[in-house]
Amino acid sequence: MSEIIVAGAGHGGLVAAWKLAQLGHKVTVYERYARENLGYDQKDPVDSAYFDYAGITYPEEWHAPNNVITLVPIDETVAPVTLPEEKSASTLIVERRELLAFLIDLCEKAGVHFAFGCEVREPVVLGSRIIGIMTSQGIRLADLVIDACGIDSPVRRNLPDFTHVQKELGRFDRLHVYRAYYNRIEGKPDPEHRYYVYVNANGTVGFTWLITEPDSADILIARFGEVTEADIKENLDFVCEKNEHVGRELVRGGKVVDIPVRQPLAVFIADGYAAVGDSACMTIPLKGSGIGYSIKAGSILARAVEADRDGLFNCDTLWKYEREFFHEIGFAACTIALEKNLLPYLTAKDVSDFIASGILTAEELAELNTDKIEYLRKNKIVSTVKNKLKLLNEMPELRNKGLKIVGWFGRVKLVEPLFPTKYDRDDVEKWAEHYNEFFESIKTDRIPGDDNE
Repeated sequence: MSEIIVAGAGHGGLVAAWKLAQLGHKVTVYERYARENLGYDQKDPVDSAYFDYAGITYPEEWHAPNNVITLVPIDETVAPVTLPEEKSASTLIVERRELLAFLIDLCEKAGVHFAFGCEVREPVVLGSRIIGIMTSQGIRLADLVIDACGIDSPVRRNLPDFTHVQKELGRFDRLHVYRAYYNRIEGKPDPEHRYYVYVNANGTVGFTWLITEPDSADILIARFGEVTEADIKENLDFVCEKNEHVGRELVRGGKVVDIPVRQPLAVFIADGYAAVGDSACMTIPLKGSGIGYSIKAGSILARAVEADRDGLFNCDTLWKYEREFFHEIGFAACTIALEKNLLPYLTAKDVSDFIASGILTAEELAELNTDKIEYLRKNKIVSTVKNKLKLLNEMPELRNKGLKIVGWFGRVKLVEPLFPTKYDRDDVEKWAEHYNEFFESIKTDRIPGDDNE
């Protein structure tokens, strides 16, 4: 069987490693951190359907009530809006460190080898093929390199240009996120809602969330720009002022990290190489958490590798992985990414005005926030939003911004047919060019009323 390297202990890479080891491949995971230091010190919701898809039996105690989000605009005269529960979802709440330990245990039982404390530095390239990785402990060669090193993967960022894999991300392709858990003040009652999202004014839209846990207050501060100590203090002061049960004693967490919030990469495979998870920007662009997408992508990748009976692992055979990912997840993720691309144009006042207008019901807002892949693509919510936005006659700038995104939804449909069904270097180059140009054009697309250009 084949020698396979997984660069980085990301969720998707571990799922692929587990499945490929079960098939008899020799799989080694190279991870720069020590085993005990893996993962963010935080918990996140994941739809159980992703674990079911991968054939992973998860602990029953991970089951939790679905998150019900309350949006709180900056204008205090505008009432918050609570989105209805997503009834078709079955939510798991998982500690990230616990999940990684769980997946590593599965891998080890299947025969996967781990090299912790071994930093991955760059790919090793021979001709047109990726044949291994350079690590802090020397060169490691393999038949296939699976890149699970994350948003700033040193493997992806050092690939040859001829692969057409995008190396660097743009400013609005990532969120800078501070996440921490603070103490709860004894004797203070629970808030009316468990999960609040506060829209903040700082140029473009940023947000802060508060999730009230039984033993702590989970606070997240997200910005497209840098999150400074001053930002953290200002937003913590704001949350504490609005929520008397939130204390200022840091319980755990407290780091600033970057997460991708964009469409998947146009190309994430090459001869001897496949990216998965954050390395390929496989996130839910509005919600940020890529755990579910990564688990599913790891399963899809393992199937493509299994189907390659000759062990070639070249662009022809790995394209099946990319094709299946885009058809099952990627194209719909692009649709959701369009909503995210409106955020840099919006001000906090726009959001307040939009909520105050009542032009969309809470149910319709919830539909726009869904990560159920085919839902946005097949139902009539987009045409409904378009018709309702036209009624915002007293808010022409906000109306025009909303109608702009509806236009983007129409244009993105023109990109999908360009996706090659089979790998051909020229066709893939054209696909990547059109795909990237479309999303770059959105970032520079002037919106009426925008004074930043």
